Amino acid sequence: MAAFIKAFEAGAHAIEIDIQRSADGVLVVIHDETVNRTTQGRGYVYSAPFSWLRQLDAGYKFSARFRGERIPTLEEVLSFVESTSLSLNIELKMGKMIYHGIEEQVLAEIKRHGLTNRTTISSFYYPSLLRIKELDEVQPIALLCSKYSPVAPSYAKQFGAEAVHPHWRTVTPSYMNEALQQGIKVRPYTVNDLHVAKVFQTWGIDAIITNHPQRLRSVLGVG
Repeated sequence: MAAFIKAFEAGAHAIEIDIQRSADGVLVVIHDETVNRTTQGRGYVYSAPFSWLRQLDAGYKFSARFRGERIPTLEEVLSFVESTSLSLNIELKMGKMIYHGIEEQVLAEIKRHGLTNRTTISSFYYPSLLRIKELDEVQPIALLCSKYSPVAPSYAKQFGAEAVHPHWRTVTPSYMNEALQQGIKVRPYTVNDLHVAKVFQTWGIDAIITNHPQRLRSVLGVG
């Protein structure tokens, strides 16, 4: 949670989170499928009960200042977002484990907090995004795509998405022109280079996903 609070204080317009699910069905906010990299624990998130996940220290590997940070639940993050002006980008993670029924769970949580209009659901796993639209055609979705398999804005339009989240290296002026013609928002990741951010701004990019919101805000002059 410390990262999300800091992002808000730094003037970010939105935060991005990654969703996994515990063995007993709790939606938790953690990037990796395992807890190995970011905590003192070992093992897969999907094979562990939430009570065990909650005991792990998810902060000390980053800095002693963050010792005692816990893996948050989706509910906790939504409650925080609801109390702010932030928008939210939820990435559904599907790798070794396909979390069947997670789409219904996530939508129910979003609706309970009244955050449909402030939330975009994204994923590299497009069947989940199709399922989201089947369940709620109003819920905005975005196609995540790597630099090795870029997705054209025209495809996103046909898919029923509102946006694409491409790797920044795949974005060009012609790509932006196509997006404008198709009415598709473009939010490239992960842009930490200030020069690249300035160029994208001149191209009319809709948003920039970055690790340094405060730095980019000061350079781009955004409100």
